[in-house]
Amino acid sequence: MSACEGIGFKRSGYVVRLVVTKRNREAVLLGASGIIHEGIPEDSYRERLIKYIPVETVALFIAAYGITFYLSGSEIWYPIMARWILIAGVIGTVLYLWRVEGVTDMVQLVISTAGFIIWTCALGVITVASLPYYNAVVAGIILIAYVFGAPLIDGLPGTW
Repeated sequence: MSACEGIGFKRSGYVVRLVVTKRNREAVLLGASGIIHEGIPEDSYRERLIKYIPVETVALFIAAYGITFYLSGSEIWYPIMARWILIAGVIGTVLYLWRVEGVTDMVQLVISTAGFIIWTCALGVITVASLPYYNAVVAGIILIAYVFGAPLIDGLPGTW
């Protein structure tokens, strides 16, 4: 058993998605014995980038939205259904990260949930594209800023 497995960083062979930063380092690395495991470094820029973007829920949203749009996108009631799919995606992102991936840090949950919303806005789905203030160019710029800026929200990483 590695040092990571002993403190809950690996579960069933998969690395837990919780980001380790200067702010939450002690809380995350505190072992059951009350000793902080010093040998484990903070997450790098790349690791934070991977952990902050909710790829699984964005992919599920794209699939659910695409299938339902194909089957009933021309129906008058479809925009309401699309809004419910978006709401389910936001709630599903929080629940998936919290219950399945073991993310307990509120900052990370907020960053990842905001990321889900930003991705759906950039995709231009009918749910957000029908809003009067929606602009696809601005949504794309915000997505670029989020993707490259999210790892820096919780402080500069020690390694890149």
